[in-house]
Amino acid sequence: MHVNYSTFVSEIFDYKRIELSGTEKSFLLKIMSGHSSASKITSYIKSRRQPTAYKNEYVAVGRLQELNLIEEEGKFLRGAIYYKLTTFGLFYIFSRMSSYPPKLLTRYQDNILLKTLLYPYFETDTIKSSTARLYSIIIQYLRQCCQTTLCRLEEIKTAIKSGDRERHVKGLQSDLEWHARILGFRLTIMYNESNILGSNPDVANDDTKVVFYELESTMKMLLSKDNRFINLLNSIEKEFLEGYKEISNNDNIR
Repeated sequence: MHVNYSTFVSEIFDYKRIELSGTEKSFLLKIMSGHSSASKITSYIKSRRQPTAYKNEYVAVGRLQELNLIEEEGKFLRGAIYYKLTTFGLFYIFSRMSSYPPKLLTRYQDNILLKTLLYPYFETDTIKSSTARLYSIIIQYLRQCCQTTLCRLEEIKTAIKSGDRERHVKGLQSDLEWHARILGFRLTIMYNESNILGSNPDVANDDTKVVFYELESTMKMLLSKDNRFINLLNSIEKEFLEGYKEISNNDNIR
C-alpha cells in the first residue's frame, strides 16, 4: 500500500494540543462507542430531569465541533443528529487515550491516519481478529506514532523555508517507518513459540492457559497469512541482514 506522507501532514497540519473537559471527553467516548446521536443522549438526560447536564451536553458538542474533533454524519428521524470522529478527533484519541474500542480501527479504516500508520502493515481482517494482547501493542504503536507526529508538526510549523518543511516531512516519514519496523520486530519476537508458551497469564487454571495459548497461536497463523505484515517482515529482514553483514565484515577487517 502506497503511503503519501505529504498528504498525511497536510491533513493534520493545523492540529493543536488541546485539553477537554470531563463532559467533552464523555461525549467523545460515546461517539467512540457508537452512541453518536446527540438527540438520543440528551433526551435520556432530559427525561431524568437534569437540565444542567442537558445543557452541558450540548455545549460540549458545540466545542468538539469547534475544535474539529467531531462532525455531523447525518440527520435522521425525529431530529436525531449523528456524529462521527474527524481526523483531528482520531488523532486526539490515538495520542491521548490508552484504550478505545477495537471497532474504531475498522470503522475509520479509510481515514488518512489509519491508512498511513496501520493499514500499510496489516490487512483489515487481521485487525478485526486481533487478540487483546496484539491490540494492546497496536494501541501503544499508534500512540507513539501520533506523539512523534505532533513533535514533528511543531518543528514544521516553525520552519520558514519550504526546503526546511520538506526536510521535516521526510524526517517524520523516517520516524514513522522506524516505529513500524520496531512494531514488526516486536510482534515477531512476541509470537515466537517459546514466548507464546512463556507469556501465559499467571493463573492456576490449566484450561485457561490452554485457551490463551490457542488464541495466540491462531493469531500467529493469521499474521503469517497477512501479506502486508509479511511484506513488513521481509523488509525488516532484508535491512537487518544487510546491516549485519556490513558490521560483521568491518569487525573482521580489524
